[in-house]
Amino acid sequence: MSQNKGKRAGHWVAAYLRRWYPSAESPHSSAPGRDILGTPGICVEVKTSPTWRSTAVNQVMGYRREPEFAFVIYLPPGVGERQVGKALAIMPLEELMGVLVESGHAPEGQDGELPDE
Repeated sequence: MSQNKGKRAGHWVAAYLRRWYPSAESPHSSAPGRDILGTPGICVEVKTSPTWRSTAVNQVMGYRREPEFAFVIYLPPGVGERQVGKALAIMPLEELMGVLVESGHAPEGQDGELPDE
């Protein structure tokens, strides 16, 4: 079931994202590159492995073009087509902090910059 889930999960995520990105689509599962297309400003990788692998974050960050926001959508066991909204969005903490600062949910760092920049 896991391999079959992996082949279909991109389509589930694209369908979910169409509420915000009407042109979101998932290319053929064997196509190289991004798992979701038609989402301006964001770069998305979709993973379904029974075991989380942090290398997925490196993969999506490799696809990202500045100033895109990049993250992995991980559908762990038990999360399928009907629960896509319960999937996990995973990104480096420095990326999250940038979003929190820019949205006003966190103050700027004491030096006015984000760490690791």
